Amino acid sequence: MKSFTIFSISLALSISFSLGFAQSPDPEHVTKVEKAQKSAYAVTESTNHCPQVDADLFEWPKQFVLICEYSMPDTALGHSRRAVAYLLDIRPKTIAIWIETACAKLTGIEPTCFEKVLNAGLETSGYMFAISGNIIEDMKKPGAFKNFFFRNGMTTSFKIDINGSDAELSIEDQRTLALLPNDAAITIPSGMIRPWGTTLDQFQDRFPSTVPRIVLNTAKGRQQWLKMAQTEMLSALNSKENRLLEAWLCANTQNLSMSSCTP
Repeated sequence: MKSFTIFSISLALSISFSLGFAQSPDPEHVTKVEKAQKSAYAVTESTNHCPQVDADLFEWPKQFVLICEYSMPDTALGHSRRAVAYLLDIRPKTIAIWIETACAKLTGIEPTCFEKVLNAGLETSGYMFAISGNIIEDMKKPGAFKNFFFRNGMTTSFKIDINGSDAELSIEDQRTLALLPNDAAITIPSGMIRPWGTTLDQFQDRFPSTVPRIVLNTAKGRQQWLKMAQTEMLSALNSKENRLLEAWLCANTQNLSMSSCTP
């Protein structure tokens, strides 16, 4: 993998957005993505209206980073649980183009592909790609939330016994954890990258010639996968293709007629 400097990433983004995409998505698809993105509760339940950050964050250009302070009623606490997350700001048009491109490339004219991919992202992440911060979840007991800190779209632990806990953390403590550098990560349990939950194995299977062998339970492996997730998402923001989505779709072919998923 080539290394990218902050300058080269910013330059590429500037050039790409000045040129624009070569195609426009189906307006109906864009509307459906807009509706799906309303499930992003860190945005819809925000108490600060999710402003753009003032400076680049971990080499993510500031124009794509939102800081969301939000609050959810928590039955276990007996009052609202507050959290803070730094989210990647992805336009509905961009997501629609990614899905259309992947479906056309891998399934041809499969009519149900767009809906299935759209719904999968909705169920997996609510279309929240957390660059950093706390995405509280109530998977096991509705209304009783637990902390889950993220980095570059995947659940990442920076302090023992925080992720998966119901500890009530102050916004200040959450910001401190969220702003720790990538190399402070101590575990990446699954390595599943949102919005769709692309795993390392799925990505390596789809693109074996461009992905080095990565072992997530090592410090080096964690940094490699975090960096690769960032590089792929930044590249996808400027493209009609998202290789993370493509790898996920190839591994989730149920009830779809796949035309080509060979590397």
